[in-house]
Amino acid sequence: MLLLNVIPTDAHAVQVKREAGNLRITAPALRVECNLATGNCNYAWNAGPSIRTASCSARLKDGRELSATDYTIHQSEPRDIVPINDAFGKGRQITVHHRKPGFPELRQQFRIYDNKPFCSVRLEVVDKVPIASNYLAPLVCDSTRTTEAGAFLDTGDKPRTLFVPFDNDMFVRYNSDYSSNSHEVTAIYDNSSRHGFVLGSLSHDIWKTGIEMGEHSAKRVGQLRVFGGMGGQGTHDIEPHGFVSGTTISSPLMFVGYFSDWRDGLETYGAANAALTPPLPWQGGVPFGWNSWAAYGKEVSYERFLAASDFFKTQLQPKGFDNKGTLYINVDSFWDNMTTAQLIEAARHIHANGQKAGIYWTPFTYWGDNFNQKVEGTNARYTFGDIALKDASGKPLPKLDGGYPLDPSHPGTLARIDWQMKRFVDWGYDFVKLDFINAGALEGVHYDPQLTTGIAAYNVGMKRIVDALNPQKIGRPFFISLSIAPLFPSHYAHGRRGSCDAFGSLNDSEYMLNSLTYGWWVNRTLYRFNDPDHIVLSASEAEARTRFNSAVIAGTMLLDSDDLTKPENQQRALKILTNSDVNALAKQGHAFRPVEVDTGSHSTNIFVAREGRDYWVAAFNFDGKQSKQIKLDLARIGLKPNSTYHAQDLWGHSAESVKQSWDISLAPAESRIWRLTKR
Repeated sequence: MLLLNVIPTDAHAVQVKREAGNLRITAPALRVECNLATGNCNYAWNAGPSIRTASCSARLKDGRELSATDYTIHQSEPRDIVPINDAFGKGRQITVHHRKPGFPELRQQFRIYDNKPFCSVRLEVVDKVPIASNYLAPLVCDSTRTTEAGAFLDTGDKPRTLFVPFDNDMFVRYNSDYSSNSHEVTAIYDNSSRHGFVLGSLSHDIWKTGIEMGEHSAKRVGQLRVFGGMGGQGTHDIEPHGFVSGTTISSPLMFVGYFSDWRDGLETYGAANAALTPPLPWQGGVPFGWNSWAAYGKEVSYERFLAASDFFKTQLQPKGFDNKGTLYINVDSFWDNMTTAQLIEAARHIHANGQKAGIYWTPFTYWGDNFNQKVEGTNARYTFGDIALKDASGKPLPKLDGGYPLDPSHPGTLARIDWQMKRFVDWGYDFVKLDFINAGALEGVHYDPQLTTGIAAYNVGMKRIVDALNPQKIGRPFFISLSIAPLFPSHYAHGRRGSCDAFGSLNDSEYMLNSLTYGWWVNRTLYRFNDPDHIVLSASEAEARTRFNSAVIAGTMLLDSDDLTKPENQQRALKILTNSDVNALAKQGHAFRPVEVDTGSHSTNIFVAREGRDYWVAAFNFDGKQSKQIKLDLARIGLKPNSTYHAQDLWGHSAESVKQSWDISLAPAESRIWRLTKR
């Protein structure tokens, strides 16, 4: 046995040994073993789960397919083992070199931590001459080549695999019904035991990350591929993922972890991203307020904008619908129905009402068809034909969501951003909703030749917006909210919509809650607020309350969107928006966790949150015609089954005592929220 590094005296430190041709990296919760004869690696956790016979691979622009298992030399020397102390703590970085004469080197870098149930892995491809790739996979298991390969759980039947959408466009849904692919992150889990793996990207500066999964069987997913270079329909790309070039090219940094509760794993993954790239800071509370879109759409006007402000001022704020005196009154698309003078006066009027003013913009989309039209804010130097994002033949990309994508790296696009952001600030606005910004992440040929991928260009455009609205520069806080947007990069906004548009029907509530069922963890990790979209209360009273409850438990941004000039809508708003107990819960900004997560592309119906010794439980009936009976095991939501709890209904103000199991009855379309306190 050859010891490659001195075993640390700290019992919890990472140890690295070489035994019988294997490199063994051992930490308290995790062991990685690299076979230096084959180039394969095994990841194993103390509880028994493992990822076996994992390799790495790359595809070069010249057509060569590279796989570590096809290489003949696999090495790791003492100099390849270095101590680390980064955002995740102390540990070791271990580099394994895969070499073959006449081929670029494949270099795997593992970061293993003293007290973490996860590690990170990155792949580098190194050559003496520049090379290019749009596909780098640091972790590949292929059971069609090696029968022992795959991700193995320690319990359960066929593992569920989670599809996470790249963005929230086109009414996409999360899905856990044994999905074959995912964007940026996935979970491979057993719902009954909640044991599961979480795998995903930790760097979002260049690549779009994909996860491909297949051959689901008992406790096993036989095919697994975690890679940089995702594209196609899921990212709305018609051009292939851009190529990254150099003598050394690096994949995204990948998170690989196992957790006894995969929900903890996704929250840990979100926190890991936040530790490396902190979210945009926000000192204010949960945004309460109003948005014009569902109320008026393209018919919004100056008079209607001010009427909403006045109704909130005189009727709703005195009854508690605000947050520490702060309320946002936001005009959405078609704000250009108003003159500049009206927009300025509207902001002044809103401020005089003790509120903040919000507005809307689409920085990376051109909604016209005249490519000769001059770009505003550029002194007529550029046309929209100049700044449109191009394909490989030099033609503008086709429309996405009805508009032409713009190149975020083009100086005309950047000048337009500067011009528009300055106008919003000068007019007195405090909030901007940025929509259809996924157009800025499309693959194409960018003006800046150094930016060869959609995500690299997207970062440039989004950074320009954040810099323009920097509170230190403009002298006041400015809230940035993303509507239709990629999940990552996530540090350019305070809030992001979890789903596509959600209005007021029962189906809208269920659709939005699908994104909370599988995406609750983004709240307070990637983004300060998970946005449930505007709240519409004009359906039936049961649907209205369910829509409001769905927003309250989402994280949240609590923005009504009703026509409050109508008496019936005024009465509904006064009834729904003034419940002090529910509003107090919303102000805490909890994103409730799902309890059972075996619902495929649908929402679960029970969510739970905890604050100190108190628990909150939210229950939903998505059937508008039939009542629903739910038997809830208290242990399943984290309570002590032999203890008795006082369950206080936040809406009906009724109370009951519950122990061990809880029988919940819901009328058609009904939802309820309880606060549970141990007796």
